[in-house]
Amino acid sequence: MPVDETNLAEPTGSPKPAPSRRGAIGAMTAAAMAGATMPALDARAQTATAVPLQVPIPPPALVPRGDLVDVLQYETQARLVLGPAKIAPITGSDRTVTDRITLRPRMNIPTRDLDMGCTLFGDQHFTPIIVGPMADQKRFHPDGEVATARGASAAKAGLVVSSDTSMPLASIAQATTTPLWLQVYAGSPKVKDVLAQASAAKARAVIVTVNAGNSANSPAVQAADHIDWAAIDAVVKNTSLPVIVKGITRPQDAREAVAHGAKGVVVSNYHGGNVATLPGTLLLVAPVVQAVGDKIPVLVDGSFRRGTDILKALGLGAKGVLIGRPVMWGLAAYGADGVRGVVEMLQTELGRYMGMCGRPSLASIDSSVVRVHGPLPKATKL
Repeated sequence: MPVDETNLAEPTGSPKPAPSRRGAIGAMTAAAMAGATMPALDARAQTATAVPLQVPIPPPALVPRGDLVDVLQYETQARLVLGPAKIAPITGSDRTVTDRITLRPRMNIPTRDLDMGCTLFGDQHFTPIIVGPMADQKRFHPDGEVATARGASAAKAGLVVSSDTSMPLASIAQATTTPLWLQVYAGSPKVKDVLAQASAAKARAVIVTVNAGNSANSPAVQAADHIDWAAIDAVVKNTSLPVIVKGITRPQDAREAVAHGAKGVVVSNYHGGNVATLPGTLLLVAPVVQAVGDKIPVLVDGSFRRGTDILKALGLGAKGVLIGRPVMWGLAAYGADGVRGVVEMLQTELGRYMGMCGRPSLASIDSSVVRVHGPLPKATKL
């Protein structure tokens, strides 16, 4: 017969045995019954003493710059510093075209001695990534263009200074150790002053922006069918520096720029104002490059956010890429260190994907590295 464990006597002086399953169940039942006989607390007292648990939520805070792994994360950090209104002029992009272009990988190509260097207008550049002109940068950081100059120089990147700068050009030039270019609007009354300061600032080139009003504060304008080439002639006549025409979107305008003495062009559809989204410019590059051949270098700007974007532009024939808004995100969030971080991240990504595509140098990059996927958006008049 089975032994009833509850009737076993515990030997004197022996260790207490572990409770049996039957005993444990009995103990639980007894405890439950005892609890049922306890008087209930007054409901009103429970209500009065009950306090809902409130866990404080800390406000968003900047993360250390070194923790960022993507250029787009700089925009999030800049938004924390500036707020929605102040960051509005440097947000937005149209990547419809950019994201329809992919890269062709190529393996078993030695890329250990990767070389991203290039020569533009007589100067050697560490990479073809140039910090583009942005006006009134004190809107985003107290040190404005001086901090941008320090960050760009730390990243070994060339710098373009807007004619609508918020800091003295002499101070910016003093903080710059890489090639410095000056930018001016074709119809601006500041043209003569900018050219006069170019020598003292040791500028290496002058960018003339067309089809974009007379200043950065001008409202957006409709692209004209005819560029004011007389304004370009005036700049070429009054400076010995290379003149680069920015705002070219059509092959015929690129040919005209060469005829009027331009030493380079920037494919750009910027028409003034703080336009949040503009169509991507990548597919405009190849026709312009074909129009000018090897006569002058073609650069490009507009919605470049990743190193892969830059490699796509180089594959389509561009010799350099100007970066604007992402650099301002870095400036707003981290000052000069943020500018350096954005530029170096783009440089690193460019080098990584050059290696993955089997392109050990810029000279080895051609149109075979890119593939355009359709359907593409309908062309709009620029």
